[in-house]
This record gives sequence, structure tokens and C-alpha cells, in this order.
Amino acid sequence: MKKTMIFLALNLIAATSQAHVGFVQDKAEQGSTVRFALKVPHGCGTAATSSIKINIPEGIQAAKPMPKANWDVKINKATLSKPYESHGKTVTEDVNSLTWSNGNLPADFYDEFVFQAKAASAAGPVYFVVEQSCGNTKQVWQSMSHDDAYPAAVFTIMPKAEQTHSSHHH
Repeated sequence: MKKTMIFLALNLIAATSQAHVGFVQDKAEQGSTVRFALKVPHGCGTAATSSIKINIPEGIQAAKPMPKANWDVKINKATLSKPYESHGKTVTEDVNSLTWSNGNLPADFYDEFVFQAKAASAAGPVYFVVEQSCGNTKQVWQSMSHDDAYPAAVFTIMPKAEQTHSSHHH
């Protein structure tokens, strides 16, 4: 009986602390290439998640999704308001959303949706609006306040560390 109560208490703590979408690793250094893994902790009520769309904010560059078994992946691009330089070329269009669809993530399970991108924007928090669809139901995680019922996924870009002379290769 005691073990059951402890197990239930731990599950309740886990459920309340993992109730929002968010990144497994939520910090990286400015200019670094990052593996973003978005946790989706549950469906919409009892309905299974069938689609996840991650809106990629400007300043997160060259996003590439990881394929996911039994899900379709779509990359959407848009013209940038501020082009950037990459490998000697001016980039005027970049990924603005990634969508995994036609999948099935039962409400009682969690999963991760993974992509790689460059954390190029200024240091500070970056908000990713996430659209979670469960059949005909859609939940948009977009609030800038973590206290809201549906906060956006937040990623913090840390200032680039100072290079020391010992780290340079000659």
C-alpha cells in the first residue's frame, strides 16, 4: 500500500511538472548548432496527438527535422525580414515551421519531435509556438508567460563564451 501511494505521488509530481510542451535541453550558446528535442507530454484530453507543428522563430537558422517513423514531415519556408550570411552566401529564405503529421501519439504516452538548427539570434529567451492537433481538436502553445495554461516552448540562447588563446589552433 505504501509503495502504491509513493508511486502515485511521484506520478502526480511528474504529471504536473511535465504538463507543458518544452525542450529536453533548453539552453545553448549563441551561434552553435543545436539538437532541439521538443517533448510532447500528452494528447488533448483523452485524444491521441496526430500532428505537431513547431513554428521556427527568426534567429533560429537552417532548421532540419529528424525523420520520425510512421509520421509525415513537412518543411515550410518563408522570406526572412532580415537576411543573414551563411557559408559566404546571403540567405533570404529559411525554414519557418516544421510539421510532423498523420501520426498517432496516444494521450497516455509522451514523445519527442527532434530537429537541428543554428542558435544564431541574440542572447536571451526565444519562444517557439507549437500547434498540437488531436484529430479535430487543436491546442496552440503560444503564451509568453509560463504561468499561462498553454505557454510556448522557451529556449534560452546564452552569450557566446570568450575565446581564450589556449583554445586557438595554430
